[in-house]
Amino acid sequence: MSASAINPYDAVAYPGHSFSQTHPSRLATIAHFHGMSPALPSTMRVLELGCGRGGNLIPMAAQYPRSQFLGIDLSGDSIRQANASAGELGLANVAFEQRDILELTADLGRFDYIIVHGVFSWVPDPVRERIVALFGELLAPQGVAYVSYNALPGCRLRDLARDVMLYAVRDIDEPRERVRVARAALKDVAEASDPDSFHGAALRQRLKQIDELPDNVFYHDDLNPGARAFALHEVLSTAERHGLQFLAEASFPNLYGAAKGPAQQLLAQIPVEEVARREQTLDLLIGRPFRETLLCRADLPLQRGIRPDALRPYYLAANARLAQQVTEEARPGVERFEFDEGVRLSVDLPLCKAALGIMSAIWPASIAWDELVARCCDEVGDGLGPDSAHEIGRLEEALIAIFKAGLLDIRLEPPVLTTEISEKPAASEIARWQAATALEVTDLRHRTVQLDSIVVRKFVSLLDGSRDQRMLLDEMNAFLAETRAAGVAVPNLPERATAAEVAMHLRDVARLALLRA
Repeated sequence: MSASAINPYDAVAYPGHSFSQTHPSRLATIAHFHGMSPALPSTMRVLELGCGRGGNLIPMAAQYPRSQFLGIDLSGDSIRQANASAGELGLANVAFEQRDILELTADLGRFDYIIVHGVFSWVPDPVRERIVALFGELLAPQGVAYVSYNALPGCRLRDLARDVMLYAVRDIDEPRERVRVARAALKDVAEASDPDSFHGAALRQRLKQIDELPDNVFYHDDLNPGARAFALHEVLSTAERHGLQFLAEASFPNLYGAAKGPAQQLLAQIPVEEVARREQTLDLLIGRPFRETLLCRADLPLQRGIRPDALRPYYLAANARLAQQVTEEARPGVERFEFDEGVRLSVDLPLCKAALGIMSAIWPASIAWDELVARCCDEVGDGLGPDSAHEIGRLEEALIAIFKAGLLDIRLEPPVLTTEISEKPAASEIARWQAATALEVTDLRHRTVQLDSIVVRKFVSLLDGSRDQRMLLDEMNAFLAETRAAGVAVPNLPERATAAEVAMHLRDVARLALLRA
């Protein structure tokens, strides 16, 4: 991993964008939930190892100007692009350095959050060991380290396909040719294998998966001969040598993942305090192929399990929509809510129906627990009954069940966004900057969202807080006229924008979590 060696990430750039699961507001919430006293995102130090072109770190730096951010990467091209982007945005609180992880020392200082995403499984063993050692050396006393990696046993099926492809490209160095030959080789072998055999089925499944992978992701993730997967207990054994312990997964709480029936019963027999054993058993049950593990200092006492009042300190959000009822399935007093990925939930508890309705109306914003309860009680009114404390307790139980299912987002600090359309609305600086050159932008929940046309991109770039809706309409019509006059081929380009379309775009931008509070 010498900086003087040829770096494959200079030859083929890896996609650089935001990863919501790495955001310090999420990591702080998980740490606080387990009894820690983490640094608040508004005033923190963050280190990212393998930062690439800064697509993950730069939006954080723009969001928290009083915090400090440092990105390290071996790719000189990536670091130059990261520093150029930070310079264009005028960000003085983020720095990017081309350095070798093996040469980093404790003189970097202490960090509240250390992020290593998409690196650990794809570097040599000495670098992996040094990454965990740096966690031990650089983490603040209440700090959190995030590390993602390909996991066992799930990746054993993926490696069956890698064996085919790596053999096919063993004498090929040129990146595009490696990708072409590898894809073709897997197709040939998968289609010629016995579809009724375990091996043939695994090859066919992976063939379908890589069809959806961009070439640059495929090149780095699947054609790196040194890449390897790890069992959770291997990673935790290394962490323990450096004074660290397992905190949680970034996908917290999702206690049992895809485990069902007997698998859940088996996991339930493992004491909640033996969280590492339970997590490792879960991997063996469901064949998890990827992990996003959080570590903290070993001397910290952690709270395990979910208490009845666990949600009270947090801001809550749920991307829930009232589902269309089928007449013959409808039951009196029952409402069905649809969550992400088509998950549906039938709810009959009045306060819970009110809570999901409120969170649906304000999504993607969050609401404090006390405010949510007060609004629910006001909405239910006389239907609350004489024992309001009992009904609020039932609401807590219902929302905790929804939280355990991974359908409720909680935050120690709410995202700084709004769904209300002000007189002169403003999108985040990052989204405006990104929209000028790309369809993908980072929202204020640190997710990557897609803008569906050049028209929407232009609209987002205009939302700098200086224009009211009349001015936005004039600007959009001027843009449409200029685009047509320039002869630019844009599918479905409208002749003129209308005031109704401007209002619609504003609502859409708000629902995409792009409007800053």
